Amino acid sequence: MAIFFIVKLVKMKHKTQREKLLNFGISSLALGIFPLIWFLSQALLFRELTELISRNLLVVAGIIIGSTFIFLLFFGMNKIITYADKDSRDSLEAKMFVGPSLFMIGLFLFYPALRTIYLSFRDRYGNSYNGFENYLWAFSDQEMLVTIRNQIIWLVFVVTFVLLIGLAVGWLSDRLNKGEAFFKSIVFLPMAISAVGASAIFKFIYEYRPPPLTQIGIINGIRVSVDQGDYICANNKNIDGLDRVVGDENCLVPIGWLQQRDMTNLPFVQNLDLDNWFNNIIVNIPINTILLMVIMIWMFTGFAAVVFSAGIKAIPNEIMEAGQIDGATEFKIFRSIVIPYIKSTIVVVGTYMVVTVLKAFDIIYVGTRGDLETNLLAVKMLDEFSKYRNIGRSATVAVLIFVCVFPIIWFTIKRERETVE
Repeated sequence: MAIFFIVKLVKMKHKTQREKLLNFGISSLALGIFPLIWFLSQALLFRELTELISRNLLVVAGIIIGSTFIFLLFFGMNKIITYADKDSRDSLEAKMFVGPSLFMIGLFLFYPALRTIYLSFRDRYGNSYNGFENYLWAFSDQEMLVTIRNQIIWLVFVVTFVLLIGLAVGWLSDRLNKGEAFFKSIVFLPMAISAVGASAIFKFIYEYRPPPLTQIGIINGIRVSVDQGDYICANNKNIDGLDRVVGDENCLVPIGWLQQRDMTNLPFVQNLDLDNWFNNIIVNIPINTILLMVIMIWMFTGFAAVVFSAGIKAIPNEIMEAGQIDGATEFKIFRSIVIPYIKSTIVVVGTYMVVTVLKAFDIIYVGTRGDLETNLLAVKMLDEFSKYRNIGRSATVAVLIFVCVFPIIWFTIKRERETVE
């Protein structure tokens, strides 16, 4: 009897080992081998097709071949999973669907990241190792230091103003008795506009043309048309038989807003005492950078307001009414009840805005192309690669962006784990 149980136990052990080995093999196929074969076969096939057929036919062939390969991949994996034991099939099916996605993420995300880090230690052509020379350049080159300064300014002011204005607008919109939906849709509207479109709109607002050309920018058009006392000014118009041209010495002159690295050339600071430290700070404010930041603040304030308003609506009415009964003012209710309740929402929106600012590209590129000391890291990375043809420095800037984003990723993962626990 004892011998029977020992033999049975050995058989069960061998069976368990075989099942584990089979499950391991199927998992390896799902997560690595099959996706690799799937990718390489398509890559080789398309490399041959590019020389045989036109681009339009290549698009059609890509849709057909890609769909066929995906079908064959999952059909084959589903057949293989039937050989596994029933208890393991659910987990293996999950791996079957996740496997190709993880493979593609590893191929197109992790590999380029590692390759970028590698290139950051190479020369401008990526041929020879040059140690930390690129990183020394990043923290000593004047143009790069201005770029880092601008990135810090954007992170501090854009994120802060979007959160503050978004909180205020979200709170006030929640207080509306009528027209709340209409108000929120209007506030959210800028978010529906692309960054390129928003930049083009504001570039038209800030547009400057040297006198005596007609000013098509809204701000300068209004500025040169403001009457000075009894003297009538206009934007290149004939008034009462007299031509009023831009640049008239009796009228205000247009200002190149996006061309101003600081406020030195602006008329309202001409008479400031620059020996005063406060006035000196005012004069050195990068006005063009601030005007570009206004675009992003305008775009994302509505998004923040709508998200905060949804969070405020989730607060129980009993708590809000209790605060009102105790005689708390609206500001005190906002500070002591609303803010603590939507703290997690504020963190989420703030994290999203930090990442958005770090990858800001369109606004700068459309507005100034990164010239006139308005550059940010994303635009600088492109400049080093395409304008200066320096692969090593471009990769270094990319690594700096990644270093800035990594703590945010770590914080988000940690926060999600704490929420689950």
